[in-house]
Amino acid sequence: MNPIDEAIRTHRQFDVSGYQKLDEVPYDFIRKRLSILVSKADRHLMVTKGALPNVLTVCSSAETSEGTIVDLATVREQIQQRFEEFGGKGFRTLGVAYRDLGSGSVLTKDHEADMTFLGFLLFSDPPQPGIIETIHHLKRLGLSLKIITGDNPLVAANVSQQVGLSNPHLLVGQDLRHMSDEALLQRVNEVDVFAEVEPNQKERIILTLRKAGNVVG
Repeated sequence: MNPIDEAIRTHRQFDVSGYQKLDEVPYDFIRKRLSILVSKADRHLMVTKGALPNVLTVCSSAETSEGTIVDLATVREQIQQRFEEFGGKGFRTLGVAYRDLGSGSVLTKDHEADMTFLGFLLFSDPPQPGIIETIHHLKRLGLSLKIITGDNPLVAANVSQQVGLSNPHLLVGQDLRHMSDEALLQRVNEVDVFAEVEPNQKERIILTLRKAGNVVG
């Protein structure tokens, strides 16, 4: 079980009696979402969670707090505003969506379409106590800090400020994907925070930092 699932189960106990898990499409760094298929009585329900933009991509409708189903286009701006608000406060935010698959018992990536957006999952993951003093001590020793994270830029910027990095220079994984090795080499020393970074990009960043003349630990 990953830390996010563990946090959900620790936060609240759910009555899942009567539900049976039938299938799963695991998370990957292309889709940035995970889907499971569960059954209860005669209903087969697909539930998807993941990075909000990637969840909204496969949704065509949304469920309001009153339980009404509306066209996603009518509430997309409101959803985005809430997402930015949560991220600006440092919350890691996932989206949740669902789809009734009728009698289907096999799940594929192709089923991730025409879904209904349900809401958000919010996670607080504050910096460890004393981290600001630790970073200042490292700076006095001649060591600089680079943050490399899979979190979105809003969360990454908030956390970096919490640990004492004021006005950090930030680079997003999507931009890094389109950046040549030469361009990255020119910028890597000035960037403080690398956000929405994929695992293979972390290695590229570290190798480029070394190529720029740094000792990286």
